[in-house]
Amino acid sequence: MYNVALIDNDIKCLEYMSRLLEGNEHITSLTCFQQRDGYLEELQKGNIHIAFIRLGSPGLHGFSLAKATRKVSPVTRIVFLASADSHAVIAFEERASGYLVLPVKQKRLDEVVENIMKRDLWRRGGLPE
Repeated sequence: MYNVALIDNDIKCLEYMSRLLEGNEHITSLTCFQQRDGYLEELQKGNIHIAFIRLGSPGLHGFSLAKATRKVSPVTRIVFLASADSHAVIAFEERASGYLVLPVKQKRLDEVVENIMKRDLWRRGGLPE
């Protein structure tokens, strides 16, 4: 089960993505952030397993926020949210665990979380179903 952070300064996107994330059975808690400072403070506590970071949001600087995330918490998985797939190659070069194009569908979000879960099980020596 995962504790998730959602970082975006667009309140409508936060609300939409919150509904989808709360609909995933593998997510136990969700915390939303509109500013990077509050997110980084929470990240330092070590309780965030997956961070959904919006690319292209003014003031968030998604790729630099991902680098800061890896520096503070190397084990936190990063999933990028974007309006188009134009940054996907860069996202995976940045070791993203997923890349979702808005508007995200529940099925696609569930697939990304499921893939993260399977990789985590594999890393621990378990076999995915």
